[in-house]
Amino acid sequence: MRIVRSEGSGRVGADKSRAGARAATRFAGSRAKKFLSYYKPYRGLLFADLLSAVIISAAALLMPVCANFITKNLLGSAAVPGAIDKIYLLGGVMLALVGIQTLCTLFVDYQGHVMGAKMERDMRRELFEHYQKLSFSFYDRQRTGQLMTRITNDLYSLAELYHHGPEDLAIAPLEMTGVLIILAHIDRTLTLIVLGFLPVMFLFALHFSRRMTAALRLSKDRIGDINARVEDSLAGIRVVKSFTNEGFETTRFNYENDRFLASRSEEYRSEAWFSGGMAAFTQLITIAVIVFGAAGIARSALDLADLLTFLMCIAVLIDPIRRLVNFARLYQEGSTGFDRFFEMLQMEQDLPDQTGAAELTDVRGDISFRSVSFRYSDDSPMVLKDLSLEIRAGEFVALVGLRASARPRSAR
Repeated sequence: MRIVRSEGSGRVGADKSRAGARAATRFAGSRAKKFLSYYKPYRGLLFADLLSAVIISAAALLMPVCANFITKNLLGSAAVPGAIDKIYLLGGVMLALVGIQTLCTLFVDYQGHVMGAKMERDMRRELFEHYQKLSFSFYDRQRTGQLMTRITNDLYSLAELYHHGPEDLAIAPLEMTGVLIILAHIDRTLTLIVLGFLPVMFLFALHFSRRMTAALRLSKDRIGDINARVEDSLAGIRVVKSFTNEGFETTRFNYENDRFLASRSEEYRSEAWFSGGMAAFTQLITIAVIVFGAAGIARSALDLADLLTFLMCIAVLIDPIRRLVNFARLYQEGSTGFDRFFEMLQMEQDLPDQTGAAELTDVRGDISFRSVSFRYSDDSPMVLKDLSLEIRAGEFVALVGLRASARPRSAR
Protein backbone atom coordinates (compact mmCIF):
# COMPACT_ATOMS: atom_id res chain seq x y z
CA MET A 1 0.00 0.00 0.00
CA ARG A 2 1.36 3.39 -0.92
CA ILE A 3 0.19 6.58 0.75
CA VAL A 4 0.14 9.60 -1.54
CA ARG A 5 0.17 13.04 0.02
CA SER A 6 -1.95 15.65 -1.70
CA GLU A 7 0.01 18.89 -1.98
CA GLY A 8 -3.12 20.79 -2.86
CA SER A 9 -4.96 19.75 0.30
CA GLY A 10 -1.86 20.57 2.33
CA ARG A 11 -1.78 24.07 0.92
CA VAL A 12 -5.49 24.46 1.57
CA GLY A 13 -5.00 23.39 5.19
CA ALA A 14 -2.13 25.82 5.63
CA ASP A 15 -4.17 28.62 4.08
CA LYS A 16 -7.04 27.88 6.47
CA SER A 17 -4.64 27.91 9.43
CA ARG A 18 -3.20 31.26 8.37
CA ALA A 19 -6.69 32.65 7.79
CA GLY A 20 -7.73 31.46 11.25
CA ALA A 21 -4.67 33.07 12.80
CA ARG A 22 -5.38 36.36 11.02
CA ALA A 23 -9.02 36.24 12.16
CA ALA A 24 -7.92 35.61 15.76
CA THR A 25 -5.48 38.53 15.54
CA ARG A 26 -8.18 40.84 14.19
CA PHE A 27 -10.57 39.72 16.93
CA ALA A 28 -7.96 40.36 19.64
CA GLY A 29 -7.17 43.75 18.11
CA SER A 30 -10.82 44.78 17.93
CA ARG A 31 -11.33 43.52 21.48
CA ALA A 32 -8.40 45.59 22.80
CA LYS A 33 -9.52 48.63 20.82
CA LYS A 34 -13.04 48.29 22.20
CA PHE A 35 -11.71 47.89 25.75
CA LEU A 36 -9.61 51.07 25.53
CA SER A 37 -12.33 53.09 23.77
CA TYR A 38 -14.23 53.60 27.03
CA TYR A 39 -11.38 55.71 28.38
CA LYS A 40 -11.77 58.26 25.57
CA PRO A 41 -14.48 60.48 27.15
CA TYR A 42 -12.50 60.63 30.42
CA ARG A 43 -8.95 61.19 29.17
CA GLY A 44 -8.47 64.29 31.31
CA LEU A 45 -9.58 62.51 34.46
CA LEU A 46 -7.41 59.50 33.58
CA PHE A 47 -4.35 61.73 33.11
CA ALA A 48 -4.94 63.45 36.48
CA ASP A 49 -5.41 60.06 38.12
CA LEU A 50 -2.15 58.70 36.68
CA LEU A 51 -0.26 61.89 37.59
CA SER A 52 -1.45 61.55 41.18
CA ALA A 53 -0.34 57.91 41.15
CA VAL A 54 3.15 58.94 39.97
CA ILE A 55 3.35 61.54 42.77
CA ILE A 56 2.36 58.87 45.30
CA SER A 57 5.18 56.64 44.05
CA ALA A 58 7.75 59.45 44.10
CA ALA A 59 6.81 60.40 47.67
CA ALA A 60 7.10 56.77 48.80
CA LEU A 61 10.62 56.55 47.29
CA LEU A 62 11.83 59.82 48.79
CA MET A 63 10.96 58.80 52.34
CA PRO A 64 13.73 56.16 52.78
CA VAL A 65 16.20 58.47 50.98
CA CYS A 66 15.55 61.21 53.56
CA ALA A 67 15.80 58.68 56.39
CA ASN A 68 19.14 57.42 55.02
CA PHE A 69 20.53 60.93 54.80
CA ILE A 70 19.55 61.66 58.41
CA THR A 71 20.89 58.41 59.89
CA LYS A 72 24.11 58.35 57.86
CA ASN A 73 25.15 61.99 57.57
CA LEU A 74 23.55 63.85 60.48
CA LEU A 75 23.33 61.42 63.42
CA GLY A 76 26.37 61.71 65.63
CA SER A 77 27.06 65.14 64.21
CA ALA A 78 25.22 67.19 66.80
CA ALA A 79 28.38 69.14 67.51
CA VAL A 80 28.53 70.29 63.88
CA PRO A 81 26.78 73.66 63.51
CA GLY A 82 23.41 73.36 61.78
CA ALA A 83 23.08 69.54 62.06
CA ILE A 84 19.95 69.69 64.27
CA ASP A 85 18.37 72.33 62.03
CA LYS A 86 18.94 70.09 59.02
CA ILE A 87 17.33 67.17 60.86
CA TYR A 88 14.24 69.29 61.60
CA LEU A 89 14.21 70.57 58.02
CA LEU A 90 14.26 67.06 56.61
CA GLY A 91 11.57 66.09 59.12
CA GLY A 92 9.43 68.92 57.73
CA VAL A 93 10.12 67.72 54.19
CA MET A 94 8.99 64.22 55.14
CA LEU A 95 5.81 65.59 56.72
CA ALA A 96 5.13 67.57 53.54
CA LEU A 97 5.62 64.39 51.51
CA VAL A 98 3.11 62.59 53.73
CA GLY A 99 0.60 65.41 53.21
CA ILE A 100 1.03 65.42 49.43
CA GLN A 101 0.82 61.64 49.33
CA THR A 102 -2.40 61.69 51.38
CA LEU A 103 -4.06 64.29 49.13
CA CYS A 104 -3.11 62.39 45.97
CA THR A 105 -4.36 59.13 47.50
CA LEU A 106 -7.71 60.76 48.31
CA PHE A 107 -7.98 62.02 44.72
CA VAL A 108 -7.11 58.63 43.27
CA ASP A 109 -9.51 56.73 45.53
CA TYR A 110 -12.48 59.05 44.90
CA GLN A 111 -12.08 60.38 41.37
CA GLY A 112 -10.69 57.08 40.10
CA HIS A 113 -13.70 55.18 41.40
CA VAL A 114 -16.04 57.81 39.91
CA MET A 115 -14.31 57.39 36.54
CA GLY A 116 -14.74 53.62 36.73
CA ALA A 117 -18.42 54.00 37.68
CA LYS A 118 -19.02 56.33 34.71
CA MET A 119 -17.41 53.86 32.34
CA GLU A 120 -19.53 51.09 33.85
CA ARG A 121 -22.62 53.23 33.21
CA ASP A 122 -21.62 53.79 29.57
CA MET A 123 -21.06 50.08 28.98
CA ARG A 124 -24.33 49.13 30.64
CA ARG A 125 -26.21 51.63 28.50
CA GLU A 126 -24.55 50.34 25.32
CA LEU A 127 -25.31 46.72 26.18
CA PHE A 128 -28.93 47.49 27.05
CA GLU A 129 -29.41 49.35 23.75
CA HIS A 130 -27.88 46.36 21.96
CA TYR A 131 -30.32 44.04 23.73
CA GLN A 132 -33.18 46.12 22.33
CA LYS A 133 -31.99 45.53 18.75
CA LEU A 134 -31.66 41.75 18.88
CA SER A 135 -34.31 39.53 17.34
CA PHE A 136 -36.87 37.27 19.02
CA SER A 137 -34.88 34.19 18.08
CA PHE A 138 -31.95 35.45 20.16
CA TYR A 139 -34.15 35.56 23.27
CA ASP A 140 -35.49 32.12 22.46
CA ARG A 141 -31.91 30.80 22.76
CA GLN A 142 -30.83 32.86 25.77
CA ARG A 143 -31.83 32.73 29.43
CA THR A 144 -32.90 36.00 31.02
CA GLY A 145 -30.82 35.39 34.15
CA GLN A 146 -27.62 35.09 32.10
CA LEU A 147 -28.41 38.32 30.26
CA MET A 148 -29.03 40.10 33.57
CA THR A 149 -25.71 38.85 34.98
CA ARG A 150 -23.81 40.22 31.98
CA ILE A 151 -25.31 43.67 32.46
CA THR A 152 -24.82 43.79 36.26
CA ASN A 153 -22.13 41.63 37.94
CA ASP A 154 -19.80 41.41 34.95
CA LEU A 155 -19.72 45.17 34.43
CA TYR A 156 -19.04 45.87 38.12
CA SER A 157 -15.86 43.79 37.89
CA LEU A 158 -14.91 45.73 34.79
CA ALA A 159 -15.34 49.07 36.57
CA GLU A 160 -12.82 48.00 39.22
CA LEU A 161 -10.33 47.00 36.52
CA TYR A 162 -10.80 50.25 34.61
CA HIS A 163 -10.10 52.23 37.79
CA HIS A 164 -7.33 50.31 39.54
CA GLY A 165 -5.65 48.82 36.46
CA PRO A 166 -3.91 51.99 35.17
CA GLU A 167 -2.98 53.07 38.70
CA ASP A 168 -1.40 49.75 39.62
CA LEU A 169 0.42 49.55 36.30
CA ALA A 170 1.71 53.11 36.75
CA ILE A 171 2.74 52.89 40.41
CA ALA A 172 4.11 49.33 40.61
CA PRO A 173 6.84 49.51 37.91
CA LEU A 174 7.92 53.00 39.00
CA GLU A 175 8.19 52.05 42.66
CA MET A 176 9.88 48.73 41.94
CA THR A 177 12.46 50.29 39.59
CA GLY A 178 13.17 53.15 41.98
CA VAL A 179 13.53 50.84 44.98
CA LEU A 180 15.90 48.50 43.14
CA ILE A 181 18.07 51.45 42.05
CA ILE A 182 18.29 52.68 45.65
CA LEU A 183 19.03 49.16 46.93
CA ALA A 184 21.73 48.59 44.31
CA HIS A 185 23.36 51.89 45.35
CA ILE A 186 23.43 50.74 48.99
CA ASP A 187 24.55 47.11 48.56
CA ARG A 188 24.60 45.11 45.32
CA THR A 189 24.89 41.71 47.00
CA LEU A 190 21.71 42.17 49.03
CA THR A 191 19.98 43.53 45.93
CA LEU A 192 20.88 40.40 43.95
CA ILE A 193 19.44 38.27 46.78
CA VAL A 194 16.19 40.20 46.56
CA LEU A 195 16.12 39.87 42.76
CA GLY A 196 16.56 36.09 43.09
CA PHE A 197 13.09 35.83 44.61
CA LEU A 198 11.30 37.71 41.81
CA PRO A 199 11.36 35.05 39.01
CA VAL A 200 10.04 32.41 41.40
CA MET A 201 7.29 34.79 42.52
CA PHE A 202 6.39 35.48 38.88
CA LEU A 203 6.05 31.79 37.98
CA PHE A 204 4.04 31.13 41.14
CA ALA A 205 1.68 34.03 40.36
CA LEU A 206 1.32 32.97 36.71
CA HIS A 207 0.28 29.42 37.64
CA PHE A 208 -2.40 30.40 40.13
CA SER A 209 -3.67 33.33 38.06
CA ARG A 210 -4.53 30.86 35.29
CA ARG A 211 -6.42 28.70 37.76
CA MET A 212 -8.26 31.79 39.01
CA THR A 213 -9.27 32.72 35.45
CA ALA A 214 -10.92 29.35 34.82
CA ALA A 215 -12.67 29.38 38.19
CA LEU A 216 -13.92 32.95 37.72
CA ARG A 217 -15.37 32.19 34.31
CA LEU A 218 -17.21 29.16 35.68
CA SER A 219 -18.53 31.17 38.66
CA LYS A 220 -19.92 33.90 36.41
CA ASP A 221 -21.68 31.32 34.24
CA ARG A 222 -23.21 29.61 37.25
CA ILE A 223 -24.41 32.79 38.97
CA GLY A 224 -26.15 33.49 35.68
CA ASP A 225 -27.80 30.07 35.93
CA ILE A 226 -28.99 30.95 39.44
CA ASN A 227 -30.47 34.23 38.20
CA ALA A 228 -32.17 32.39 35.36
CA ARG A 229 -33.63 29.81 37.74
CA VAL A 230 -34.94 32.51 40.11
CA GLU A 231 -36.41 34.50 37.22
CA ASP A 232 -38.20 31.46 35.78
CA SER A 233 -39.57 30.42 39.17
CA LEU A 234 -40.78 33.85 40.27
CA ALA A 235 -42.27 34.69 36.87
CA GLY A 236 -44.44 31.58 37.12
CA ILE A 237 -45.03 31.70 40.88
CA ARG A 238 -48.84 31.55 40.46
CA VAL A 239 -48.56 28.31 38.49
CA VAL A 240 -46.05 26.90 40.99
CA LYS A 241 -48.39 27.56 43.91
CA SER A 242 -51.44 26.35 42.02
CA PHE A 243 -49.88 22.91 41.51
CA THR A 244 -48.04 22.93 44.91
CA ASN A 245 -44.67 22.60 43.17
CA GLU A 246 -42.74 24.63 45.75
CA GLY A 247 -40.64 21.61 46.75
CA PHE A 248 -39.74 20.82 43.15
CA GLU A 249 -38.69 24.42 42.46
CA THR A 250 -36.65 24.47 45.67
CA THR A 251 -34.84 21.30 44.62
CA ARG A 252 -33.98 22.80 41.22
CA PHE A 253 -32.75 26.02 42.86
CA ASN A 254 -30.62 24.12 45.40
CA TYR A 255 -28.96 22.21 42.56
CA GLU A 256 -27.88 25.45 40.83
CA ASN A 257 -26.91 26.99 44.18
CA ASP A 258 -24.67 24.04 45.08
CA ARG A 259 -23.00 24.14 41.66
CA PHE A 260 -22.21 27.81 42.19
CA LEU A 261 -20.79 27.05 45.65
CA ALA A 262 -18.48 24.41 44.16
CA SER A 263 -17.11 26.81 41.53
CA ARG A 264 -16.81 29.61 44.09
CA SER A 265 -14.90 27.31 46.44
CA GLU A 266 -12.40 26.50 43.70
CA GLU A 267 -12.01 30.21 43.02
CA TYR A 268 -11.36 30.94 46.70
CA ARG A 269 -8.91 28.04 46.91
CA SER A 270 -6.84 29.41 44.02
CA GLU A 271 -7.06 32.95 45.39
CA ALA A 272 -5.96 31.77 48.86
CA TRP A 273 -2.90 30.00 47.43
CA PHE A 274 -2.16 33.05 45.31
CA SER A 275 -2.43 35.67 48.07
CA GLY A 276 -0.89 33.49 50.79
CA GLY A 277 2.05 32.54 48.59
CA MET A 278 2.79 36.13 47.61
CA ALA A 279 2.62 37.22 51.26
CA ALA A 280 5.03 34.41 52.20
CA PHE A 281 7.47 35.51 49.51
CA THR A 282 7.51 39.08 50.82
CA GLN A 283 8.21 37.80 54.33
CA LEU A 284 11.02 35.61 53.03
CA ILE A 285 12.58 38.62 51.32
CA THR A 286 12.50 40.58 54.60
CA ILE A 287 14.08 37.67 56.53
CA ALA A 288 16.81 37.29 53.89
CA VAL A 289 17.65 41.00 54.09
CA ILE A 290 17.84 40.91 57.90
CA VAL A 291 20.06 37.79 57.98
CA PHE A 292 22.45 38.70 55.17
CA GLY A 293 22.45 42.39 56.14
CA ALA A 294 23.42 41.52 59.72
CA ALA A 295 26.18 39.29 58.36
CA GLY A 296 27.38 42.22 56.26
CA ILE A 297 27.51 44.45 59.33
CA ALA A 298 29.50 41.78 61.18
CA ARG A 299 32.02 41.74 58.33
CA SER A 300 32.09 45.57 58.28
CA ALA A 301 30.81 45.48 54.69
CA LEU A 302 27.62 47.30 55.65
CA ASP A 303 26.72 49.79 58.34
CA LEU A 304 23.57 49.92 60.45
CA ALA A 305 22.20 53.05 58.74
CA ASP A 306 22.30 51.33 55.35
CA LEU A 307 20.59 48.22 56.76
CA LEU A 308 17.79 50.35 58.23
CA THR A 309 17.36 52.10 54.87
CA PHE A 310 17.38 48.73 53.16
CA LEU A 311 14.57 47.50 55.40
CA MET A 312 12.56 50.66 54.72
CA CYS A 313 13.01 50.11 50.99
CA ILE A 314 11.86 46.50 51.34
CA ALA A 315 8.70 47.82 53.00
CA VAL A 316 8.24 50.09 49.96
CA LEU A 317 8.99 47.15 47.63
CA ILE A 318 6.11 45.20 49.16
CA ASP A 319 3.64 47.84 47.92
CA PRO A 320 4.30 47.33 44.17
CA ILE A 321 4.24 43.57 44.71
CA ARG A 322 0.88 43.94 46.43
CA ARG A 323 -0.35 46.16 43.60
CA LEU A 324 0.75 43.65 40.97
CA VAL A 325 -1.03 40.90 42.89
CA ASN A 326 -4.15 43.08 43.07
CA PHE A 327 -3.89 43.89 39.36
CA ALA A 328 -3.62 40.19 38.53
CA ARG A 329 -6.80 39.48 40.50
CA LEU A 330 -8.69 42.40 38.96
CA TYR A 331 -7.47 41.47 35.50
CA GLN A 332 -8.80 37.93 35.86
CA GLU A 333 -12.20 39.17 37.03
CA GLY A 334 -12.40 42.11 34.63
CA SER A 335 -11.16 40.31 31.51
CA THR A 336 -13.60 37.47 32.15
CA GLY A 337 -16.42 39.99 32.48
CA PHE A 338 -15.30 41.87 29.35
CA ASP A 339 -15.18 38.63 27.35
CA ARG A 340 -18.80 37.97 28.25
CA PHE A 341 -19.73 41.63 27.56
CA PHE A 342 -17.93 41.68 24.19
CA GLU A 343 -19.47 38.33 23.30
CA MET A 344 -22.92 39.90 23.61
CA LEU A 345 -21.97 42.94 21.52
CA GLN A 346 -20.76 40.59 18.78
CA MET A 347 -24.25 39.12 18.50
CA GLU A 348 -25.82 40.42 15.31
CA GLN A 349 -29.47 40.93 14.43
CA ASP A 350 -31.08 38.18 12.39
CA LEU A 351 -32.64 40.86 10.18
CA PRO A 352 -30.29 43.87 10.20
CA ASP A 353 -31.21 47.12 8.50
CA GLN A 354 -29.83 47.47 5.01
CA THR A 355 -27.05 49.99 4.41
CA GLY A 356 -28.57 53.36 3.64
CA ALA A 357 -32.05 52.35 4.78
CA ALA A 358 -34.33 55.37 5.15
CA GLU A 359 -35.97 56.16 8.47
CA LEU A 360 -39.77 56.27 8.06
CA THR A 361 -41.37 59.31 9.67
CA ASP A 362 -44.94 60.65 9.40
CA VAL A 363 -45.99 57.89 6.98
CA ARG A 364 -49.54 58.25 5.57
CA GLY A 365 -51.29 56.36 2.80
CA ASP A 366 -52.02 52.79 1.68
CA ILE A 367 -49.77 49.79 2.48
CA SER A 368 -49.27 46.95 0.01
CA PHE A 369 -47.77 43.49 0.67
CA ARG A 370 -46.99 41.48 -2.48
CA SER A 371 -45.91 37.83 -2.21
CA VAL A 372 -44.20 38.34 1.15
CA SER A 373 -42.57 35.28 2.78
CA PHE A 374 -40.85 35.23 6.18
CA ARG A 375 -39.36 32.83 8.73
CA TYR A 376 -37.07 33.39 11.72
CA SER A 377 -34.28 31.02 10.66
CA ASP A 378 -33.39 28.68 7.81
CA ASP A 379 -34.46 25.58 9.75
CA SER A 380 -37.71 27.01 11.13
CA PRO A 381 -41.13 26.82 9.43
CA MET A 382 -42.53 29.68 7.40
CA VAL A 383 -44.46 32.26 9.39
CA LEU A 384 -45.68 34.04 6.24
CA LYS A 385 -45.66 32.53 2.75
CA ASP A 386 -46.60 34.39 -0.43
CA LEU A 387 -48.71 36.86 1.52
CA SER A 388 -50.38 39.56 -0.56
CA LEU A 389 -52.40 42.18 1.25
CA GLU A 390 -53.72 45.68 0.64
CA ILE A 391 -54.30 47.91 3.66
CA ARG A 392 -56.02 51.21 3.03
CA ALA A 393 -55.39 54.30 5.10
CA GLY A 394 -57.42 54.19 8.30
CA GLU A 395 -57.73 50.38 8.43
CA PHE A 396 -56.50 48.28 11.36
CA VAL A 397 -55.24 44.80 10.41
CA ALA A 398 -54.38 41.91 12.75
CA LEU A 399 -52.52 38.76 11.63
CA VAL A 400 -53.52 35.84 13.86
CA GLY A 401 -51.95 32.44 13.21
CA LEU A 402 -52.14 31.74 9.50
CA ARG A 403 -55.25 33.82 8.90
CA ALA A 404 -55.50 37.54 8.33
CA SER A 405 -58.52 39.58 9.29
CA ALA A 406 -59.14 43.19 8.42
CA ARG A 407 -61.62 45.53 9.99
CA PRO A 408 -61.88 49.00 8.48
CA ARG A 409 -62.22 51.99 10.72
CA SER A 410 -62.50 55.62 9.95
CA ALA A 411 -59.26 57.49 10.54
CA ARG A 412 -59.37 60.13 13.22
